[in-house]
Amino acid sequence: MKILADRRILGVIFDLDNTLIQSKKGARQGLRVVAGIFARRLGREGYHYTEANLFRRIRLIDLEMHGRKFLYNRDVWWETLFKELGLSKLKGRWIHRMTLVYWKTYARASPLFSDTMSTIHKLKKAGFRLGMVSDSDGTPGMKMKRIRQQPFLKYLETIVVAGEDTPNVKPSRGPFTLVAQRLGLEPRNCVYIGDNPNTDIEGARGVGMMMILVKRRGPKGGHPDYPARSLSDAAMQVMQN
Repeated sequence: MKILADRRILGVIFDLDNTLIQSKKGARQGLRVVAGIFARRLGREGYHYTEANLFRRIRLIDLEMHGRKFLYNRDVWWETLFKELGLSKLKGRWIHRMTLVYWKTYARASPLFSDTMSTIHKLKKAGFRLGMVSDSDGTPGMKMKRIRQQPFLKYLETIVVAGEDTPNVKPSRGPFTLVAQRLGLEPRNCVYIGDNPNTDIEGARGVGMMMILVKRRGPKGGHPDYPARSLSDAAMQVMQN
């Protein structure tokens, strides 16, 4: 790959959600479960909204929080829903319990991509240092809890949870600087593999990393150093360096 020809790539840094695991499936299922619980709870309070109606409303909040605000605390999402419905008075500790239900469902319904483990095995066997930079889930400790459940955990030398290990989430540069420091590498000798042009390109390239964007279904746009069709394609490009 010509873009990597002028440097020696020693480290490969991965994003998690929608890069290594199929998080869109988990997120959708988590929202459906929460919408159903909300519909039943509101019904008991005398407010009648269908599960489908609440699901559509929460999906719009999801898109807003991910697409523009980079605000991942699901407690805030649910509070935003109740504010829009004029039902802020119903907020309480039970809201956070819904966040825990959401994440449990999300984790259970987010399988690996078919080429995740083969890609990681291939890169590890080739001698690349492997790490991860992934944004906080908004609930402290939840992202690491999800990562610890993954079969690829043992192959990662370091994990940076942006917004917890660093002051800010992606696309700030801090998480990318920190992961390179932990690996003992210069950022220019690392490549970041992610899926989201809104969060994954600017920070990585800002510190001097190369950036490969895996273009599955998802946000359009951005100018990565290289677009890949899959993780396998991304690994092939790195190994040609």
